[in-house]
Amino acid sequence: MIRDRIQPRLKAGVRLATGLVLLGLVAGCSWFSASTKPVPAELVALTGKSVIDSRWTVSLGAAGVGFRPAADGESVWAASTDGTVVRVEAQSGRVIWRQKLERGLVAGIGADAEVAVVAARDGNLIALDGAGKTKWTVPLGAEVVTIPAVGQGIVVVRGSDNRISAFELENGKRRWTLQRQAPTLMLRQTGSISLDSSNAYVGMPGGRLLALSTQNGAIRWEAAVSQPRGSNEIERIADVVSTPAINGRDVCAASFQGRVACFEASSGRGQWVRDLSSVAGLDLDSAAAYVVDEKDQLHAYSRSGASMWRNDKFLNRTLTRPLASGPFVLVGDYKGFVHAVTREDGAVAGRLSTDGSAILAGPIQVGRTLVVQTSAGTLAGFSVQP
Repeated sequence: MIRDRIQPRLKAGVRLATGLVLLGLVAGCSWFSASTKPVPAELVALTGKSVIDSRWTVSLGAAGVGFRPAADGESVWAASTDGTVVRVEAQSGRVIWRQKLERGLVAGIGADAEVAVVAARDGNLIALDGAGKTKWTVPLGAEVVTIPAVGQGIVVVRGSDNRISAFELENGKRRWTLQRQAPTLMLRQTGSISLDSSNAYVGMPGGRLLALSTQNGAIRWEAAVSQPRGSNEIERIADVVSTPAINGRDVCAASFQGRVACFEASSGRGQWVRDLSSVAGLDLDSAAAYVVDEKDQLHAYSRSGASMWRNDKFLNRTLTRPLASGPFVLVGDYKGFVHAVTREDGAVAGRLSTDGSAILAGPIQVGRTLVVQTSAGTLAGFSVQP
């Protein structure tokens, strides 16, 4: 039943929206009763010493879907819903500065070495300079539904009105806007927009992936990750809600109730597709694509699309987007655990406990340090043995 596929991720924060209004489907709807709640898998005992070692923790503030740390090469930026923003030295965990904004936040954070951008609940984008001072504030005109993507001198976001906008990092001037018609029913976006040297890759409702020029927003190409299908609007939801993954000449994306697909980044020519529903998303390295499906199975596909392995040890644990790091693939879960599996065969190789609250966005890497942010407000740095 479709209710069994939607319910676990709604609990993690992925929500349904109709037009610009979020539907209260969880409360007062028999579809999402406790009796249908899938049982999370018990964690298996590690056979050896964990390959993950804790390095430091920093207390931040509560964070929900739409919050993920950002790296700039040597430091980590993070934000919480109450408007707290911190910059932390990645290697040591030393807090470089801590800033409390006057507005509550709905998404964050995108950053480079000089500027970080967060999204306020009132529809404003706020940019901070390297010292934590407000650089500019601009109104978007709608709620931001993606984590701000920073790079190439711009920040790119998508709004609840399905409008994609790019702003200059230096002064907040709008560089371009692209408006697309929103479907009747769609999932609340939780990922980000991926940038390379020339394109912004945007996952869209309806299973579409857009490649837009970072210079002027022109559509370089548009491709179908999946096609909506089913007898009603809910069954036809096929949104790309996770962050597209880029590696070399390929860009890949996954959709809910749809497929995972890889394309040639320069042209949009299809490389391969597999039937697989995902809201957590995927990561790429030179050898494979790693995808978390709706049942929280972790799959590895070769760069030609052949199945390599599947790990089913984390069923219904609401896994995050995976991160390929060295010989391992890392994911977080709903109980604040970080898990490491081997890239070679998917065997469980390590586990790290944080504060017991959900990790809602995948780990990030800054040099040799990896970082996750929990929903209760812990920023945790750790390392993985080679």
